[in-house]
Amino acid sequence: MNIVIVPFHDWRKILLEGSRTRDAHFIEAFKSREDICVIINRPTTLLEIQLKRKRGLIKGKLILSNGGCKLYEYSKNTYLIDYVSVDVVGQALKNYNWFISEYGSDKYVNFINQSLAHLGIKENYSLLNQNIFASRLSSKLKPKVSIFDAWDNFAKFSVYSKLKEEIIENYMQFSKTCDFWITNSVDNISEFKTQYGVENIHLIANGVDVSRFVGASKSIPDDLSQIKKPIVGFGGKISHLLDVELINKTTEASPDVSFVFVGQILDKTIFNEIIKRENVHYLGDKHYDVYPDYVKNFDICTVPYVIDEKKKSGANTIKVYEYLATQKKVVGTLSNGLENLLDHVYIINNASEFSDALKSCENHKNKIDLKTHSWETKTQQIIELILS
Repeated sequence: MNIVIVPFHDWRKILLEGSRTRDAHFIEAFKSREDICVIINRPTTLLEIQLKRKRGLIKGKLILSNGGCKLYEYSKNTYLIDYVSVDVVGQALKNYNWFISEYGSDKYVNFINQSLAHLGIKENYSLLNQNIFASRLSSKLKPKVSIFDAWDNFAKFSVYSKLKEEIIENYMQFSKTCDFWITNSVDNISEFKTQYGVENIHLIANGVDVSRFVGASKSIPDDLSQIKKPIVGFGGKISHLLDVELINKTTEASPDVSFVFVGQILDKTIFNEIIKRENVHYLGDKHYDVYPDYVKNFDICTVPYVIDEKKKSGANTIKVYEYLATQKKVVGTLSNGLENLLDHVYIINNASEFSDALKSCENHKNKIDLKTHSWETKTQQIIELILS
């Protein structure tokens, strides 16, 4: 079964940081199969590539080229369609709206169809669109089966608050053009059904790259080795999902515990609100190739997320599955997917309970079934839905 995937993240960003996101994990799983896998990359400009230090990352064999549109053979049976526009001014002025229009531009759509025809699959592929800004692309392509991966609820993301109307419009467009939706959260299913009239929607929660997180650590990262144990670690994006008040109260109440944050800062306001006490350490973002060594050297892993329904965004955090694969003790709030893992994680409701849970590193919770939660299994679930 040939698959065409529209990831949310730019392929250059994935190469720069490692395959750590839901879209990248699905791409890796589909790439390992015998059928053709085509990645339709996010439109960009040379200026964006230069400013974000992404030059020279794509090293595949060039097969087709038309202006800024290119088709690369990336590896066996895996291809990348890339579009570098000269419209620097338009991208700067329109911001995210530029992506919405460029995904649906005749130039890009025509080149995509030309590429699929060259690969001999124009009449024989399924489309997995994971990009909320690419609804026009789904409406213009003609796959055998069209799927939208409605991971998280972007209408609830504060970073996209100025785009809420456009995001809702895109959700409505996907509801009209796709054969079915998948999503990562039970909360999303009821909300998407109610708000967008989506009936054919299926839960495919996030998973874990078993090969990366099972087994002993290869080494202790230098910046982590200098920190006093026990270490309570958070590995993930610093975003609006973090419960800053809970974190600050707990770090104050547990002065003998080191709290380590590893990950990309998406929300500087949230990051600045975290009180940088002597026992609080931010080690920066880490490439996905070295990140597992940080998790494996945490004594306790944590997911201190907000539980306020107005602040939640239908997330199903990947990090908790990665934590659980290491068999570490996991402590978190009843939010963003942990509510479905009560047999495996320690749930806390306030800073006092959080501090109490950190007094022992022993994990007496049930271990997860790694096969059930692997990305390969999640990918197989998508294939079975397509074939049904």
